Amino acid sequence: MRDLNIDFMDLYKSVDRFIRDAYSSTEGVSEYIRQMEQNDFKGRRYVATWGADYDKLKRLRWIRNQLSHEVGYDSDICEDADYDWLETFSHRLYSTNDPLSVMNKAENAERQRRAEEQRRIQAQKRAEEERRRQLQMLQQQQPASSYTYTPQAQYQPPKRKTFWQRLKDFFSGN
Repeated sequence: MRDLNIDFMDLYKSVDRFIRDAYSSTEGVSEYIRQMEQNDFKGRRYVATWGADYDKLKRLRWIRNQLSHEVGYDSDICEDADYDWLETFSHRLYSTNDPLSVMNKAENAERQRRAEEQRRIQAQKRAEEERRRQLQMLQQQQPASSYTYTPQAQYQPPKRKTFWQRLKDFFSGN
């Protein structure tokens, strides 16, 4: 157990140092966890393993704190699965496949997709405006015909009379 705990602490320190450098922070894994908490909604939207990664990181930080401050290296608090997960997480960090990187990539891709969609819509509007302008020019170039269109008055239904108006008309003979 002692060797596993020492290996775990060495790997944890390496991951912690990498995160401190990457995020310009003095807190490493704690800063990463804080970033995950701040981006929880977006993270869960873009990263399928967000919740599990968050929970595991909190557990590994707790194990690190226990080993450093409470139980010492001779305890059996760390398991092989913890070390393996931390090792996998460190590879994900180095290859930018960790939860925060994946979320940022997905968010940037969505932002680019929206911008491209806006550009496409603007191009369609410009093309439509150009077609309208060309049609107006063609209509102005055509000779005027002898027939001119005069709009006819729209049909207006008769207004309904109130009861008192009808009664008045009845007695006045209209």
